[in-house]
Amino acid sequence: MLTYRSKNRPVLKNCPLCGKLYADAGSGACQKCYNALRDYELEIKKYVEANPNCSARDIVKNTGAPLAIASRMIQNGQFAMSGKISYPCSKCGKLIHAGVYCSECQQAIQQATANANRLAQEHKLKKLADKKKAKEKSSGLNIIKILRGK
Repeated sequence: MLTYRSKNRPVLKNCPLCGKLYADAGSGACQKCYNALRDYELEIKKYVEANPNCSARDIVKNTGAPLAIASRMIQNGQFAMSGKISYPCSKCGKLIHAGVYCSECQQAIQQATANANRLAQEHKLKKLADKKKAKEKSSGLNIIKILRGK
């Protein structure tokens, strides 16, 4: 990816969608792709206003917009006042109404994180204990005790 930075000028980048080189002034995509994204967003907004309790799959099926765009808009809360819109959990695909993960996946992630933190803490304590034992073995007082037979 090519990048040219200047305080007064836009950043020169490759478009993440089509790969073309463009001057990014904050849009995140070249003008052609940005316009296509905006068109999809407008279509999605019109569809959701007409069908307030639709799912993300319904939006994709009826507007032709990519699921990623519809899901991002829903997760960003752009339709919070339009009714309950369901979209797939990012991990298992179960339909949800809020957040990124369903409650089961969220619990599994929290449990995995807690286990990882517990294992890291145990590993840290074991390393400290090993250091302490190594320090005691190399201590001059222990050598004197060994020589005296104690």
